[in-house]
Amino acid sequence: MKGLARRFIAAALAVVFALMLAGCGQEAVRGDSYSVRVILRRCDGISISGKNITEVEAGRTVTFKVSIDEGYIYLGNTAGADYDEEDGRLRLKDVFAPTTVDMIVVPKSEVVYLEVKKNSENGSVSESEVLLAGPSEVTLSAEGKSRIEFAGWSEGGYLEDGGRLISTEPTYTFYIDGSKVLYANFTGNSDYSIFYHLDGGYVSDTGADTYTVSASYSDIYSMQQTMESNGKFLRDGYVAVGYSTSAAEYEDYASANDIPGFSNMGGVCYVEGDSLDLHVVWAKESPDSDFIYEKKEIEVITDSTFGFGRLNQRTEMKTGIEIKGYTGDGGLVVIPEKIDGQPVLSIASGAFDGDITRVVIPRTVKTVEKDAFSACESLEEVVFFDSVVTVYDESFDRNVSTVVLNAQRLPVYSGQIEGSFNVKYDRLRTLEGKKIVVVSGSSSLNGINSELFEELMPGYSVVNYGTNAANPSLFFLDVISKYCGEGDIIVHAPEYGGGAPMGTNEFHAKMFRGNEQCYDIFRDVDMSDYTGFWDCFRKFQVGDTSDNSLTPAIHQSGKEYQLDADINKYGDIGTVRTSVRGNFGGATETISSAHLYDDNLNAVNEKITARGAVLVMSFGPHDLSRLRPDELTQEKYDKVNAYCAEVLDYPVISDVGKYIMEHSKFYDSEWHLNDEGAKERTRNLADDIKAYLADPSSY
Repeated sequence: MKGLARRFIAAALAVVFALMLAGCGQEAVRGDSYSVRVILRRCDGISISGKNITEVEAGRTVTFKVSIDEGYIYLGNTAGADYDEEDGRLRLKDVFAPTTVDMIVVPKSEVVYLEVKKNSENGSVSESEVLLAGPSEVTLSAEGKSRIEFAGWSEGGYLEDGGRLISTEPTYTFYIDGSKVLYANFTGNSDYSIFYHLDGGYVSDTGADTYTVSASYSDIYSMQQTMESNGKFLRDGYVAVGYSTSAAEYEDYASANDIPGFSNMGGVCYVEGDSLDLHVVWAKESPDSDFIYEKKEIEVITDSTFGFGRLNQRTEMKTGIEIKGYTGDGGLVVIPEKIDGQPVLSIASGAFDGDITRVVIPRTVKTVEKDAFSACESLEEVVFFDSVVTVYDESFDRNVSTVVLNAQRLPVYSGQIEGSFNVKYDRLRTLEGKKIVVVSGSSSLNGINSELFEELMPGYSVVNYGTNAANPSLFFLDVISKYCGEGDIIVHAPEYGGGAPMGTNEFHAKMFRGNEQCYDIFRDVDMSDYTGFWDCFRKFQVGDTSDNSLTPAIHQSGKEYQLDADINKYGDIGTVRTSVRGNFGGATETISSAHLYDDNLNAVNEKITARGAVLVMSFGPHDLSRLRPDELTQEKYDKVNAYCAEVLDYPVISDVGKYIMEHSKFYDSEWHLNDEGAKERTRNLADDIKAYLADPSSY
């Protein structure tokens, strides 16, 4: 029965958990050192090896060795402890109060077993398997997702197979006195297809001029991976630079952004309906005679890892072409993938100068040396692939405004929360009607309850654009200015401890990690307004000794695509956060030294207001136990509020003191709220927005 959903007696457990929480008191949050007793109560059906009573220091984990006797089934325990039936270990984490653990076991002869089957992967049921200690009332619920509708509950099989319909209500309550199977029926089409037209090219392994990818819609986001097709499409004398919704040649347009429906290769696209037709956009390679080049052995970084405080890089010598000069007429330059039958691997320092306006760097290139294009002051657009591992800010002139980054590999960070920013990007681009978009670092990612927010703000859809405090909020505000509209409310709610949340235009390597599945986003801004793009991309690829949280992307190259299930459709983190995990260190931080990059923020405010939306400022939540006592005064709060209002051209709708919250409302850092704290912060923010909308002129 391992892995089955366990159902307990709800009322009894509610009492037990309430007593546990009440027992935690203030000791759990003060961080004081004291001991607590934990008891594993003996009962029929279990065998305990060793002690069943122990005392530990508060905040530690307690482990008991216990096994389930033959003839009994384990249904759970009263303390919410983790129990592994295979190794027989019961673990109770973060113990702050005296606790008695009761194992819930029943004889197999008394168990009622319910199995719930469904006929669609895009339909969900509240429970698929239920164990009951005896006859009982059961409530199940079903929901269709991604174009799937619930059609009813049946017995004896699915409706399409002749099963008997017993209810069409999505929430179904019934009495069960014996084991049975219940069927959840769903109808609708959950699949889509993307048809690629190669327009003069061919599929490498079949020679066909079309290619099809089919998959199922996601209930979280509508943009679908197109990575499967990348690298399969070839056309002699051409380089593929992206996809379009209509046939297009790159050289016929002044920019990739001018091509109808242009989408980066390996990125994502929006499929409306059951299918989407995409055309490969080709760029004709410049003649070999336009280049000065050398065939040579070139050192290429093939792997990079952290160890003992430094980067350990593995390199290989590969035979290929290094571009050393250019003698063509300028304008558009498309570097060939091969010259003289050898792959173009490197672009040397000083290789390009003159009136080049656009350049396509093919997927074979691994290195772009410093000053390779720095003399090209007219260069406006660069197309390149994430096959490049070595590149520098000094490689290009600062005037480059449009960057087309194509994916050559599967996403590396998509299995992590910060690698799922495409959910937010998709929601921003596809929502209809008025919306509220909250922009900050992880204090919103871990501190907004968007479902509650929408209930409190009827008529608005919510996008939680909380990302990571290292990522410049300015960039996301800039992107949002392209997709906001009349009546939208954009809330800038920064953590005031660093430049990135407060409006700096400096890039960070985590920008690529977070947006790995939506590289299109970098085309939404004028890249000449930002600094550090190329250096940060190199750090994303091969690591950076100043930030060991950045596992080098090339070390994980080829990882299979997955979507982090802890991000919901709004962009909120979905992890259940019911307690405080630690005291987060000493009280050392201040708020009164906050500094806004007001010129940058006021400039993006002009873009937002030009589209009929409004930008307002609130504040990220902060743990009061992490602030110096002299900072916790209304005088200091008023100083911060007044400073922000003075330098910003958009209204400050919140009091910073309102978001300095009790330690008990936080989870695992001074910025990350638990579920209770997120609800309180969300209510506060909704109240602030309502007050502003009632009288905007007073702000």
